[in-house]
Amino acid sequence: MYRIFASVLLLLGCVLPASAETFKLRGPDQSLEAVVRAGDELTLEVRYRDHMVVRTTPIGLDIEGHMRADALPAVTDSVRKSVDEVIRPTVPEKRALIPDRYNELRLSFGPSLAATFRVYDDGVAYRFETSFADEITIRTERAGLRFADADAVYIALATCRKEVDCFHSSFEENYVKLAVREVPAGRMAFLPVLAETKGAHVAFTESDLWDYPGLWLRGTPGQATLEADFARYPLEEQVFGTEFKQRMVTKRADYIARTAGTRTFPWRVLMVAPNAAALLENDLVYRLARPLALDDVSWIRPGKSTEEWITSRLLYNVDFVSGLNTDTYRHYIDFAAEYGLEYMMFDAGWSDNDDNTKLNPAIDVPGLIAYARTKNVGVLLWNEALALERNLEEALDRYASWGARGIMMDFMDRDDQKMVRLYEHVAREAAKRHLVVNLHGAFKPTGMQRAYPNMLTREGVLGHEFNMWSERVTPDHALMVPFVRMLAGPMDWEGGSMVNGTQKSFRVVSEQPMSQGTRTQQMAQYVVYESPLQYLAGTPSDYRTAPEFTQMLAGIPTTWDETRAIDGAVGDYLVLARRSGDTWYLAAMTDWTPRTLEVPLSFLPAGNYVATIVADGLNADRYAADYRIEKRETRSDTTLTLKLAPGGGYVARLDRAR
Repeated sequence: MYRIFASVLLLLGCVLPASAETFKLRGPDQSLEAVVRAGDELTLEVRYRDHMVVRTTPIGLDIEGHMRADALPAVTDSVRKSVDEVIRPTVPEKRALIPDRYNELRLSFGPSLAATFRVYDDGVAYRFETSFADEITIRTERAGLRFADADAVYIALATCRKEVDCFHSSFEENYVKLAVREVPAGRMAFLPVLAETKGAHVAFTESDLWDYPGLWLRGTPGQATLEADFARYPLEEQVFGTEFKQRMVTKRADYIARTAGTRTFPWRVLMVAPNAAALLENDLVYRLARPLALDDVSWIRPGKSTEEWITSRLLYNVDFVSGLNTDTYRHYIDFAAEYGLEYMMFDAGWSDNDDNTKLNPAIDVPGLIAYARTKNVGVLLWNEALALERNLEEALDRYASWGARGIMMDFMDRDDQKMVRLYEHVAREAAKRHLVVNLHGAFKPTGMQRAYPNMLTREGVLGHEFNMWSERVTPDHALMVPFVRMLAGPMDWEGGSMVNGTQKSFRVVSEQPMSQGTRTQQMAQYVVYESPLQYLAGTPSDYRTAPEFTQMLAGIPTTWDETRAIDGAVGDYLVLARRSGDTWYLAAMTDWTPRTLEVPLSFLPAGNYVATIVADGLNADRYAADYRIEKRETRSDTTLTLKLAPGGGYVARLDRAR
């Protein structure tokens, strides 16, 4: 084996280095520094304000017939550059103008391998690049993180399924806080993860993932180290499931990817912040992703939608029997039009789950889509991934001919190379037909929405629907999600419950699910949780009982021109401000601990504002649906007192005074 490897090195014109070379690179504001050591092995150390916060394990690619990850060729060239540009996202998530400032180091290891390192003011990233004429087989990629013994991590440990390996996941788990050295080696964790170190908060995820499997992490016994792992390429698959079917892998190859020999590989992203709240402003995953791949984006329409599955389509005070029928869907369309919602979602049931050509005879799907268009409401059609993959182009042609505006694809539950390819294929084919896309049963975002902005959102989070069958969606969980999962990108939570429970009164009721926490916290989530496509997953009958509340909820934007993180602690509370045009929204959430927060409005420009405030009611600690709405005049020198009930929230819309 050594002779073979030595021959490869001679072909590359390289020899193994006798000792490691060290390269240092600082970010524009000098607070972040990357220290790269390149010898037989390649490592990266991240320093924040001159304090080491995390190191990588040895990193590299193991490419069959070309190189081993643990014995890299010598560095043959190094090139540095600085960039100071502005990205204007097609669909703004955190902000309409994204400063893209970084310093870059590119190391060449002979003619066929390079590693690029970038240091921003809020993070560090690296990726590999290969230049081979033919297709290559990636046996594995070495990656991982080393922390100090006292460091802790917020991590989602996947629950393994009985029939298949642990790389099958809906990516819906609660986050747990563990000392890094206590992360179990036998459990797999999907990204992102968030670490609390002595000097900073550090989040780890990936960007620009295409034609390659997603990265997972596992613990190392007795060490403060997280090692990377990847799903091997699928060789054999079998269909599992009853009501909702999916294709799962029953045999895998001994490699993770076969791919083009000349390409870049995913960015490994380390977001760094002095405190947890500052992470809420980080959009590094988007900055590192591929630029726009579509010529025409004028048709892409963010917005809000109804969602009828979670409440089992139960309506009251109507003159028809609600359920899977045309009258119910027409009622939802009328509700969407009345409150200015851009979309109405047809969830599972409008067709045979396993055959999208077989329509439910009780629902006039084409007729309802035509009716919705007269109301300026677009229809989104749910699809089981297995069924959609069988006739993707034919199905999308049919949906577009009906006048539908988008799709949801569900039950993928994998992120191996084959599944990652499917995501991009669906995004591209949907864009050709001017259809937006929402992915459920999906892995975390990796910036694909920058290239394909019709990919408005995806799940990859344990969200509100779990209230139908579990007690897992606690306010503590709801306040971990923004600091971990949301760092990767848009997140479809499907909230908006109008049936609300306190810690004492919450019950699992599948057909009439309630939320844990107050009704005002449900509203605050629409400001806090980023998703260019948001759902009102409660029933229109409940929303109509509170028209002023519903109008405020329906009017919250789904894209933002500016985001300001004000305060927060992971799993405990947060305060966030966002701007859309000249209007600002201030939102706060707390766990089961009631809090009183003093929030200066210093983020406001000069001038007078009218604050429309939705706050927890005086009795929200005992009746979680209690809220109050009031108006008051404010200025940038005003300090608001926010009184949050247990599991509570607060929202203020701040409009310029006329």
